[in-house]
Amino acid sequence: MVEGDERVDWSAVESVAFLARSEHRFQVLDLLADGARTREGLDDRMDATRVTLSRILSDLEDQEFIQQTHTDSLYELSTFGELVHRDFARLLGTVSVGQKYPKLVSRLPTDWFDFEPQCLVDGEQIHGKSADPLAAARVVANAIKDGSSCRALVGTFTSLPMHAYEEDIRAGGDTDMCVVFDSVVTETMLEDQSLRAKWQAIEDATDSTIYYSLDEQVPCTVDLIDDKRVFLTVDREQEPGFDIISCTHPDVVAWADRVISEYRDLAVPLSRQVSDTR
Repeated sequence: MVEGDERVDWSAVESVAFLARSEHRFQVLDLLADGARTREGLDDRMDATRVTLSRILSDLEDQEFIQQTHTDSLYELSTFGELVHRDFARLLGTVSVGQKYPKLVSRLPTDWFDFEPQCLVDGEQIHGKSADPLAAARVVANAIKDGSSCRALVGTFTSLPMHAYEEDIRAGGDTDMCVVFDSVVTETMLEDQSLRAKWQAIEDATDSTIYYSLDEQVPCTVDLIDDKRVFLTVDREQEPGFDIISCTHPDVVAWADRVISEYRDLAVPLSRQVSDTR
């Protein structure tokens, strides 16, 4: 990593540019990352002439990214090539995330996420079906109502999920629900009398503890629906509403499951906070 007054190693930059200038060069690395292949095996998977492939293989060997086994003439990544492929793929993934969510990526708490940002390339930004600034939040609320379970860590405030869950209960639904509010949202839930009455009524109706409270802030809201779909919600900067990404990537789902569980273990029932403030 280049930091402070350290000078850029331009020979390293040239090596990166060498890969970036040709999609076929990185494609070879990508194919070999799945295992050693013969020249014919590579040729079958690539849209390149035999002459072009021969030149690419020679160039990659010169760069010491790949090597050829002496016994069976297979091409494989060198240890150096494995490192280069891993980091270059990560760079491409990060750039892809920025291209897919250009106005959102800078507000995502990527330092907080314990997964590679490029996992979000598999996701989609939720826009809703109207100009309503809460249209995207309504999509999440409906997903909660339609799902069989929802666990949430809430750092952005909207009452829509609570309203949706209340409607689901009235309709005889039995969604398994657990919600952890951060310190800021907790304050709203305690101070707003209508909201406090609503979540208390929900807990009375279900005869269970649904809502929990943290004494710290979290940088975004994480909703995990049916243990397979994650919604990440962040506040917009200069206008009302929220920006929301939906993602089913296994790494994102595993992270959401873990982080919600960890914060749930740190939280206390929200009802206890009401008792403490009396």
